[in-house]
Amino acid sequence: MIAALKFLHVAGLTCWCASLIALPLLMKTHGRARNQRQYAHFRLVTHIGYIAFATPAALVTIIAGTALIFAAQVFAPWLLVKLAFVAAMVLVHVWFGHLIQRSGEEKRSHWQAAPLAGLLLVLPLIAIVLALVLGKPDLTPLRGLIPDQFLAPRGGGGAS
Repeated sequence: MIAALKFLHVAGLTCWCASLIALPLLMKTHGRARNQRQYAHFRLVTHIGYIAFATPAALVTIIAGTALIFAAQVFAPWLLVKLAFVAAMVLVHVWFGHLIQRSGEEKRSHWQAAPLAGLLLVLPLIAIVLALVLGKPDLTPLRGLIPDQFLAPRGGGGAS
């Protein structure tokens, strides 16, 4: 079961990270639409990319990752730091959705730099998450910053 959860988590993360890189690049082409047909195509591609690919990939990643935490009983400080960076990735994901929605309301806009700013935000987040997962660094010096309740499962595993 753990192997299946890991597979789902890694596959979802791969797709989600790819979409977080591709979406801002697609949004940057927003200002290049020369006619209504090109603009409609842009809207369709970005909308479907976000709604039908990026968001389901994010959900699969988060659900499988959460199940994996409890199935593998991993409660390490590096995991909590990783989850903080994943939360930042979720915020960037939501911001991309907002930008895509705005692109449907404003054909040419003053926010053309926003997708590239999002890309510059998300690339380090992806790199940090991967470094934390692959390196599993010893973050025991941070133990004082993280309450002990977050580092171990709660006791009392039976009915009382």
